[in-house]
Formats: sequence, structure tokens, C-alpha cells
Amino acid sequence: MIKSRRGVAIGSVLTAVAVTLAANTIAVNSATRAAMARSGGTVMETGVVPANVKVEGEGPPIVLIHGFAAALDWWDDIAPLLAADHRVIRLDLIGHGGTEAPSSGYTIERQARLVAAVLDRLGVDRITVIGHSMGGEVGTAFAEANPARIERLVLIDSPPKPETTFKLGTRLALMPVLGEALWRLGTDATIRKTLAQGFAPGFPVPEKFIADVKQLTYTAFRTAHSDSIEYESEKPVAERLAALNPVPPLLVIFGSRDALVAPASAKLYERVPGASVVILDGPGHSPMVEAPQETLALIEDFLKSKEPSFAKIFQEGL
Repeated sequence: MIKSRRGVAIGSVLTAVAVTLAANTIAVNSATRAAMARSGGTVMETGVVPANVKVEGEGPPIVLIHGFAAALDWWDDIAPLLAADHRVIRLDLIGHGGTEAPSSGYTIERQARLVAAVLDRLGVDRITVIGHSMGGEVGTAFAEANPARIERLVLIDSPPKPETTFKLGTRLALMPVLGEALWRLGTDATIRKTLAQGFAPGFPVPEKFIADVKQLTYTAFRTAHSDSIEYESEKPVAERLAALNPVPPLLVIFGSRDALVAPASAKLYERVPGASVVILDGPGHSPMVEAPQETLALIEDFLKSKEPSFAKIFQEGL
């Protein structure tokens, strides 16, 4: 009798846990978020989703596209300097920063359509595109759909093939049911620990980047990631760029201590005709944050050169 009662009690507890997890999964996955002005931007109606957009400076236009779980403030250290002689356009991707987070629609191609819609609204035709990590995939998709609009292309630590390596915490957060539970329980400390993989060991994670992650809905977080992997898996980014006609001038920048994408993989971009590949010694996955002066110098030289021909610099032993 005692064993029977104990079994019933355990069954009741397990049922209650299962019901709680199911309810939490439904609640977390159904969350959406309206657009809002953020980080000095303004909300723009685009016909795709309302987007948070920030425009600075005058001159030849540049669009800066951030990476996964980031926002337009990841460019704060270089955007104002680029704006000294360029019209610099920053936007938050769908579900990120201040741009609307819908219940679906996070494919890389749709993110690229958002970029095109923002540029159309601003009256911009040809553009230099600079993309970080997943933002490089969005820039590539934009180039595939609008090859005549690309003046030049810069990719910063963008995976040339599907190979992003996340630590255990992020992998667990991307798992069904468990991920939704962890999302509800996430703290600033756990977010900071997760973001640390985006930088070289010991680099202090800016507090504003923690706030960027907290802007995400869980749907935006998991779906943007899965759609990114799907885009890379259908055809690697390096192959997509090599197939463009014409192939735009391309600069690829990698940090030598990137823990998310192996720096040695940057060599795959050499298959793109005319591509220049530079590995900066010291930074991790986010050189424009960790080494803004060096990153800015590479970008400015690339923008000024008529026919970019940078030396291919690789860390010894790669």
C-alpha cells in the first residue's frame, strides 16, 4: 500500500512538472514584441516588418548588419568614425534590438529583404555592405537577390560553411522544451557567460549587449539560429559568393581567437575570385568590438582602394 501511494505521488509530481513545462513552452513560444526606437534609432515602416534604423553622416552609403542575438549597437565603436565621410545605415534585424519580433519569418532571405526595404525607403541604390557573423549571411543573401546594388562587401567572422560551435549552455538553450525553461530562468550572469564566447578570453562583455539579448523573444532566438543554419546548409556562403555575377570586391576579416568559427576556415573565402582575407591577431569573434581601430583601418583602406589586393595574413600555424 505504501509503495502504491508513493508511486501515485511520484506520478502526480511528474505530471505536474510535465504540465508546467508544457504551459511554459507554449507561453514562451507565443511571445511576440512590437517595434520600438532603440539605441538612437527610429522606427521605420518597411513593408516587411517595422524596423529600428539609425542613419549617420553623409557620403557614399554603407549598411552595417549585425549578427545573431546582437543589435545595431554592436557597431558603436566604428560607425561614428565611418560616418565622418560616409552615410552609415544601421538596422536591427527581424526580432533583434528594436525591430519587431513576429511569431515567424526569420529566414536569412527575409532578413535580406528587410535590408533592401530599408535602403529603398532611404533612396539608396548601390551600397557597401558590412556584415558580422550571421549578418554576413544576410549581406550575402542581399547580394544574391540584388547583385547590381553591391558596391563592395565586407564579412567579419562570418562562417563560410555551417560550422558554428556553441558551448553547452547555448546548445541547451536551443533545445525544445528545455530551452524554453532555461529562457525563463536566464539571468544577466548567464547571458554574460553565454555572450563571452563571442569574444577572446578575458574580454569584458559590454552591459548593453546583455540588454540586446534580453530584447529577443525565444522564437526570435531559436528560429533565427535554425534559419541561419538552414541557409548555410543549402549552400555554403563562400560558394554563394563565388557564384555571384559579378563578384563584388570582397574583404573578409577574422579574429585569430574566434571560438565560434574556426579562423582556419577563413581560407575557404580564397575560393571567391578577388577576395582578400585578413586575420587580426588577438580578437575573437567580434573584431569591430574588440579591436575597433584595427578593424576600421582595414575597412577604410578597402573602401579607398580601386582594386583591393590585401595580403592574406594568417596566424602562424593555421
